Amino acid sequence: MAKQQKTAAQDTTTKSPINNIWIWIVAIVLFTLACYAPVFSDQKEFTNWDDDQYVTDQPLVKSTDGETISELFKPSTAVMLNYHPLTMLTLAWDYEKGYDEATNTVSIAPFIKTNIILHLLNVALVFLLVYRLGKKKIWTAGVAALLFGIHPMHVESVAWISERKDVLYCFFFLLSCLAYLRYLDKQKTLWLGITFVLFVASCLSKAMAVPLPLVLLLIDYLEKRKITAKVLAEKLPFLVVSVWIGITAVHVQAGALEGMQDVTFLQRILYAAYGFTMYWVKLIAPIQLSAFYPYPVGGVPGYYYLTAIIALAIIITPIIIYLRKKDEGSSITLFSVLFFAAMTGLVLQFVSVGQALMADRYSYVSYIGPLFIAGSVLNNGIDNPKFKNIAIGIIAVFVIAFAALTYNRIQVWENSKTLWTDVIAQYPYQLKDNNGKTEVTQYGVKTAYKNLGEYYADHQQFDSAYHYYDILVRSGSTDAEVWSNIGNLHFLKKQIPEALAAFDKAIALNPKNEDNYLKRGLIYMQEGKNTETIAEMDKILKLNPQNEQAKAIKQRCLSQIPK
Repeated sequence: MAKQQKTAAQDTTTKSPINNIWIWIVAIVLFTLACYAPVFSDQKEFTNWDDDQYVTDQPLVKSTDGETISELFKPSTAVMLNYHPLTMLTLAWDYEKGYDEATNTVSIAPFIKTNIILHLLNVALVFLLVYRLGKKKIWTAGVAALLFGIHPMHVESVAWISERKDVLYCFFFLLSCLAYLRYLDKQKTLWLGITFVLFVASCLSKAMAVPLPLVLLLIDYLEKRKITAKVLAEKLPFLVVSVWIGITAVHVQAGALEGMQDVTFLQRILYAAYGFTMYWVKLIAPIQLSAFYPYPVGGVPGYYYLTAIIALAIIITPIIIYLRKKDEGSSITLFSVLFFAAMTGLVLQFVSVGQALMADRYSYVSYIGPLFIAGSVLNNGIDNPKFKNIAIGIIAVFVIAFAALTYNRIQVWENSKTLWTDVIAQYPYQLKDNNGKTEVTQYGVKTAYKNLGEYYADHQQFDSAYHYYDILVRSGSTDAEVWSNIGNLHFLKKQIPEALAAFDKAIALNPKNEDNYLKRGLIYMQEGKNTETIAEMDKILKLNPQNEQAKAIKQRCLSQIPK
């Protein structure tokens, strides 16, 4: 009788809403959606940071016919130095929904809705993955999924249209991991095949998916699966795809490698250690977030050496603890830290690509590991009557803080003005006059000043635009595009001598840019200087004999010169 009562009590507990995973998932998804409410603002716009190259000025998303789709999947087709055909295909579908033929404009609404849907699906998949890996402990999964959904570091991946690749590759990545767990449970080759197909889809969404074979081995370890030749052989097809995608990514991103000859091996290690450590710091304290984290100017700061020690400790400590204890907690911790290391290893600036030291978007998938640890620790606290209230209190504090920070952070991504103003607020140029010469006392983010200047120029606020370009010029910028933009501003204000001087400077800095010769030539043509205009067109045609505009302008000027 007592045994029957105990069984009945267990059944009641199992059926309790608090233990229904679908109620948890729905609640977490809805809470995440509420935190992201500002992203649906009528003021939300595409930014001038890559969104033009991915959407508004990208011919590959303006059609979904067979020829365009075929072109997208060619390995030689790179968009913004990335090969991600599935991502571009989803952007093309959204473009089709958002394009207004009458006004020849495209609405951002379909794009942001797709990003949000994918993020919410990822939240649900994180819950299911952690629930399965964490021995079906509902608080472990709930905490990990909720903090994943509302973490401020993830706003960049969701609110920025150009980062569609993040939410999309994560979606396929998580499905692949879940399919692999199904394979381990059922031991049916079909599920391994599904795992592989989903992995390929993830790689075709973003190259950051290539560490999945390592993650599958980590899952084997956590599931206490013996690593045999058969287990390793299962991963060979995955490894082949990883290598191919990796080679393709390196090939198309070759042009993004900047200044590596000036960076020593030690500096690369220190940059990587700093980034690795700061991702963990911002996991707990996601403050002073930025769309752009610049490299230090004037040498590596001393505290970077400290972060190298901290990064090493983060890796080594879980290994030591596991070797001593080999219990469930130490296994989860080791799995999670190695998961994080695997997913961030390719973006830690061992090879510097671009001008940013780290990026919030790189935490999107990698944070699943640390959040698994957080969920496991807090679940243990809730299971212990002595610490239950403390654990729930900690969860409440982080949820409230993250929700507020995320809600506010989304508003930074409203448009180019809000985005770059925020970056400049954190990384401003500071200039002072020193006996008639400008001295830079602090370097800011050049990209932010240039893009904010571009925003103001596009909105006909020429004085504001010139203000930001002028700061770059006074700080010694050798960016030809900055001088070209200044030339545009002077021309629009009918300041012809100043415009010509600016284009002269732009050409001196980048003599292979056809556009600046064209602009200078058009000014000469406007002033009736046909000989000078022809000379400019000849310079263009020397660079590009197929430039039809230059040919037409030259012919027009020749026809006006008396014979």
